[in-house]
Parts: sequence; structure tokens; C-alpha cells
Amino acid sequence: MTIVDASTAKIDSKGRILLPPVLRSELDLEPGDTVSLKKTREGVVLTRGGKADYQSKLKQMLETPPPRLGKPLNPPPSKMKKIWKTA
Repeated sequence: MTIVDASTAKIDSKGRILLPPVLRSELDLEPGDTVSLKKTREGVVLTRGGKADYQSKLKQMLETPPPRLGKPLNPPPSKMKKIWKTA
């Protein structure tokens, strides 16, 4: 295994790694993109995953009908009063 360019990154208290800006631009990574991590004998290999495609995800959510799980239950007025009092 040859090392082309070595960079360092710190791990924060939540276990997140901040990749250096030069590395992010070389890999064409933007916020929301995914990366893959693979454990090897030498350490961890990071590879570029898929690009975030928010528009197609939003379009899919808008075009997919919501799941219907039967007739909605309408509570009686006495139960509604209890709900209003606790809110």
C-alpha cells in the first residue's frame, strides 16, 4: 500500500472526524454526501460513497402516497377534554 498524500484529522467528543478541506475538494465531497470506511491491517480506508440527491428524495416523498392503516379513530368528547387538560 502506497501513501499518496497524508493528512491528519481530529476526532471530536462525539466521534466525528473533520476531513481537511483539501481532501474534501479532491474527493468532491459536499455536506450530506456519504463515505465508506473499511478496516484493513494497516488501518482504515476511506472511500467516497454516493452523492446526496435531495431533489429526487423529496420528489419520491411527495409522489408516494402515505400508508393507510385503516379508519382513523375519533375519540369521544370526554376523552378529548382529558387530552386538552394535559396539554
